[in-house]
Amino acid sequence: MDYFFKPKSIAVVGATTNPFKGGNAILKNLITGYRGKIYPINPRYNEIEGLPCYPAVGAIPGPVELAIVFVPAHQVPDAVAQCAAKSIPGVIIESGGFAETGADGKSLQSSLTNLSKATGIRLWGPNCMGLVDVVNSHVFSFMDPRALQAGLTPGSVSLVVQSGMLSAGFLVDIMSHGIMGISKVCSVGNKIDVDECDLLPWLIADKDTAVVGLYLESLLNGRLFIDICRSSPKPIVVLKGGKSAKGAQAAMSHTASLAGNERIIQGAFAQAGVVEASDFKQMMDLCRTLSMVPPRKVHRPGRVAILTFSGGAGIVSADFLEAQGLEVADLSEETQASLGKLFPEWMPVSNPVDLWPAMERHATGNIDVMAQALTAVLADPQVDAVLLHAFVGNFRILFDIEDLAQQTNAAGKPAFIWLLGKREEAFRCYTAARDLGVPVFSEIGRAAECMAAVFKGRN
Repeated sequence: MDYFFKPKSIAVVGATTNPFKGGNAILKNLITGYRGKIYPINPRYNEIEGLPCYPAVGAIPGPVELAIVFVPAHQVPDAVAQCAAKSIPGVIIESGGFAETGADGKSLQSSLTNLSKATGIRLWGPNCMGLVDVVNSHVFSFMDPRALQAGLTPGSVSLVVQSGMLSAGFLVDIMSHGIMGISKVCSVGNKIDVDECDLLPWLIADKDTAVVGLYLESLLNGRLFIDICRSSPKPIVVLKGGKSAKGAQAAMSHTASLAGNERIIQGAFAQAGVVEASDFKQMMDLCRTLSMVPPRKVHRPGRVAILTFSGGAGIVSADFLEAQGLEVADLSEETQASLGKLFPEWMPVSNPVDLWPAMERHATGNIDVMAQALTAVLADPQVDAVLLHAFVGNFRILFDIEDLAQQTNAAGKPAFIWLLGKREEAFRCYTAARDLGVPVFSEIGRAAECMAAVFKGRN
C-alpha cells in the first residue's frame, strides 16, 4: 500500500482548469501539500495551475507511482488500461457511476475488476473521496480546497470509511469543532480491489496511527478481517451500516454492498476485541478516547470517582456508569477524611462527591476545591479513574484543565470530563483538552460509554 500513501509521483487523469470541477480541486489540493511530482492529464490543455499538462498518461516522462482518476465512468476503464500500460502500480478512482447505479454500472465495474486481475494494478474505489493524510499534508481527494483552508489538526486516529461525502463531512466537522486530531482518512467506496483488509494492516503498522475507526457497509473477507483485528495491538472501532433490511437495501444503492448476518458479525467483533459503535459521533468519540487513554494504560476493573458540582448530575452519572458495567468506587476512609476537610461539618462525604457545598464554603478564599478533591481521589487505591463534571464561564466554579492533566498523568489514572458552560469558553476548553490528551464530552452517557470502552478493552 505504500504507493497509495507515500507516492513519489502522481498523475491526475481528468485534471481541468475549471475551478468548479473535481479535477481542478484534486490538483489544487495536491499543489498545496504534496511534495512529489504532479502530472495533470488532459488532452485539451498544455498547462493547468502552472504545471505542464500531458495529453495522456503514456506521454509522461519517467515513472509514475500513483494515478488519481476523475473522469466520467465510461472513460475510466480506458484510463486505467493506460495506467497499467505505463506500469503505474496503483490507481485511486474517485469517479462514481458504477455498480451502485445499476446494470450498466455493474458492467463497467466488472471490466475494471478484470483489468486489475489481468495486469496486477491495484485499484482503490471507485465512487470514493480518496485519501487525506493530515500528518503529511497529503490531500488526494476532490474535497473543496476552500473547506481545507482553516487547516486540519494532526492526530493519531485514522479512519476507513465506505462513503465519500461522509469522510469529507467528518473532516469538516473535526476542523470546525476542534475536538480531535486526525492522522488519515481513507474513503474506499465500492471496494472493487483495495478494501479494509488491505488498509487495516498498513494503518496498524503506521507510526502515526494509534486507533483505527471503520465505517463499513460490507465485509468482503470477514474471516480475514476478524483475524487482523484479533491480532492488532491497537484499538479497532467499527460502525457497521446495513444492519436492518432497509439499511441493507440502501447499502446496495450506495456502494453496491451486500450486508451479512449481523448477529454473526456482532459476535465475531466481540470475540476479536473490536469496539462496536452504533452511530457516527459515537464512533468518533470512541476513537479519540482510545487514542488518548489506551486500554493498556489503565488499572482494572474500572472503579470510578465522580466529582460534580450538581447532586443530580452525580446521580445520573452513577446510573450511566453502572449500566456500562463500571463501578462507582467505594472511597477509602483516608480519602473521605481528606475530602471532609473541604466540606462544611454538616455535609457527609460519599461518592458521587457533590462539591458545591465545599465551593460555597470557600467562595471567598483562594482554595481550588475541585483541584484538591481531584488530588484526594486520585490517591485512593480503590479509584481507577475519575469522572469530573466541569463548568466553564462561572467564576464560582474553578476548573484548571492543565492542572487536571498534570495530576492524572502523575497518578497514572485517567480523568474523563463532562463539560458544560458558555460556548466560547467551552470551545477553548475542548481544544486545550485535545492538546493535553484529556477526553471531554458534552453528554454524561457518552462519557460513560467511552470509559467502558477503555476499561473493557484489551491490555
